[in-house]
Amino acid sequence: MSETTTPEKPTRQRLSPVPESPETRRPDPSLLSPHQQALRTAVIDAFNAKKARKFVEKHVKHISTNRDLADGIKFLFDEHGRPPPNTPLEDIVDERRRIEYQIKWFEGTLLELRSRLIRVKEVEDYALEMLARAAPEE
Repeated sequence: MSETTTPEKPTRQRLSPVPESPETRRPDPSLLSPHQQALRTAVIDAFNAKKARKFVEKHVKHISTNRDLADGIKFLFDEHGRPPPNTPLEDIVDERRRIEYQIKWFEGTLLELRSRLIRVKEVEDYALEMLARAAPEE
């Protein structure tokens, strides 16, 4: 029988923490290997991209909310952003009433949801209490 020897695979160099600078005893990224520097750059770029995406999403939501609000009162102004000289007072009063009604509707919905949440929390607390009592008996 002939022995076949398999060539040894080169051991992969482990990625280690950033080497410390001898003077400052703090991590020094300039001492990283090229592979580690590439990984570090990729992680930093991914972090910055995610941070920028969240920032843009937050501001787009803010802009769309403001746009909806502006659309709601747009009829009160002309194309130059000035109130028209002959705006009927009835239209302004109707818009105010409509907005007040929407606010009351949202407050009523919020009140109902809060009362449901209180009931659900009570049931949850009771269930957890029953589980705590039942566990030692088993």
